[in-house]
Amino acid sequence: MKRSLSISGFIALLLVYGCHSKNELGLNEKASINSLGDLPENPLLLNAITSSVYPKDSTLAVLYGNDIAYHHGKVSNDGNYPIGAVLYEVTWQLQEDEQWFGANIPKVIKSIERIEISKDNMPQYTLFEGFELNNSKHPDETTRIKWITNLRMAVSP
Repeated sequence: MKRSLSISGFIALLLVYGCHSKNELGLNEKASINSLGDLPENPLLLNAITSSVYPKDSTLAVLYGNDIAYHHGKVSNDGNYPIGAVLYEVTWQLQEDEQWFGANIPKVIKSIERIEISKDNMPQYTLFEGFELNNSKHPDETTRIKWITNLRMAVSP
């Protein structure tokens, strides 16, 4: 009797534990691209080249590139990307991580800057801002092009 009661209690405990909802903090969907808006492609699916954290602004930026830009970044640091290279500087607003004390994670995308090296070897700059990622204008495109194209690839083992 005592043994069957223990087994029944154990099974009930397993059922209660097994029916517990999973942790809702798994995937940070707010930090991903839900709608492309005016973007021609999803930059988060391209190759990550480097990343930067700006504590003063509470932002995180990751530079993504297509295969041409990625392979150029591996062999050269000159910032003169070849024709056909496409770079995306994706900037997120940061928030505190609820799972790890002292850590920060991306909250929402603040802006996406796109640079494409066209056939005449001139960089074409486009800025996408807001939740809908609509095409916008930057007051100093030349400075942003120079800044982004001169970012060096992160070294990893």
